[in-house]
Amino acid sequence: MLETTVSQKERKKKNTTKIYLIIASIVFGILILPSLPMIMMSAMMFDSPGSEDSIPTITLVISLIAYPFVTSISIIVAWILFVRKIFFGAILSASLPFLNILIGIGAIIYMSIFCDGNFAC
Repeated sequence: MLETTVSQKERKKKNTTKIYLIIASIVFGILILPSLPMIMMSAMMFDSPGSEDSIPTITLVISLIAYPFVTSISIIVAWILFVRKIFFGAILSASLPFLNILIGIGAIIYMSIFCDGNFAC
């Protein structure tokens, strides 16, 4: 009786994690495509004088450039952890691209509020 309860909990946790990984892989994988043109244009953020020393601008550019790499690596690591039955680690790994997106949005908000929308702050 106890073994069936444990196996049912394990099976439910596995299925929930699997669904999350599938959705995260699809969503974050698709978001790589619109990030590519933004990466190509990110050099233009340093055109205004003083923007090459602006920390929010540098943070935004690094966030944009790192996104495809972070996404690819985190999805691969998440599925490896899933196969090894480390479900919490798989969910955390699959969520790393979201952190990257939040850092980029935070840099944009910071520039909008404190730099009057300019890349040179």
